[in-house]
Amino acid sequence: MSLLVGISLLLTLATAVLAHLFAAGMRRAGLGQQIRKYGPNIHEKKSGTPTMGGIVILLVWVASVLAIHWWQPLSWKGLFVVVAGFSLGLIGLADDLLSLWNSRSLGLSARQKVILTTAVSLVLFFSFPQILHIPVQVPFSHITLSLSPFFSFLLLWGAFMGTANGMNLTDGLDGLATGISIVILCGYLILSFNGEFCWIIIPLLGVLTGFLWVNTYPAQLFLGDVGAFALGGVVAAIALVSGTALILPLLAGLLVVESGSVILQVTYFKLTGRRIFKVSPFHHHFEHTTGIDYTYLLPKVEWAEPKITIRLWILQILFVGLGIIATRV
Repeated sequence: MSLLVGISLLLTLATAVLAHLFAAGMRRAGLGQQIRKYGPNIHEKKSGTPTMGGIVILLVWVASVLAIHWWQPLSWKGLFVVVAGFSLGLIGLADDLLSLWNSRSLGLSARQKVILTTAVSLVLFFSFPQILHIPVQVPFSHITLSLSPFFSFLLLWGAFMGTANGMNLTDGLDGLATGISIVILCGYLILSFNGEFCWIIIPLLGVLTGFLWVNTYPAQLFLGDVGAFALGGVVAAIALVSGTALILPLLAGLLVVESGSVILQVTYFKLTGRRIFKVSPFHHHFEHTTGIDYTYLLPKVEWAEPKITIRLWILQILFVGLGIIATRV
């Protein structure tokens, strides 16, 4: 274990350096994030910030896992997590490349993302039939479920779809999604008492900590969709192979809140023509904004971006604690 922690520390340093070099290369190439017009005006100054930092995360993490595999054989569960994260990262990469190519903040359409995520889910489901034999734990009980192939696939598809898109929505403030991912993975590390996922999670924690060095406010490098989708895929995959997919909405509670805020905002607006939040996802509601010429239900709140990020990290820690309790009752 001490060797694994040492490797993780080296990965932290290596990722920080590589991410810095990647950001510098992106700046020289004139490739940066396009900021959507709808949203807090304060984010306009972020336009042009290098993006697609998830490429660094994916490459360093996958390379480290493969290197570790020489003396610590990778189980099918570990391979499932790596393949899932890499595959969903490729979907995010396609989205980022289209966004850069078209010089706009949107790449793949929502329909295209659903189709591609469904395709990845099908490939993973049929490539790893062992997933059918993983008992699914019911929160706050000792009950486990053995699902039929149909419902097993629905659970797998829903976990990937919800977590990847939830992580993508959460990636709206500097360091927010990266920090949230670290907290969730630490939760799964606590739950992995037998060390089954240590060889997957600990190196990734080192990589993410190094990336956070350049991703915190003011960010020198953004995750991009490649990073958000990859991290969402990793979290969902760990939940699936550990039998905690039904507890995942607690362990990754902030992702649920972020996604839910968008659904609530859109639904309420369609029904009433009014808004609940100043801007959704809900983390934008707490930002200082100008040019808002409409009313919204929740009280006006304006915090500095670092304060919002840290407070949401704390909220996610509480969700992880609740998720851990849900597995121990």
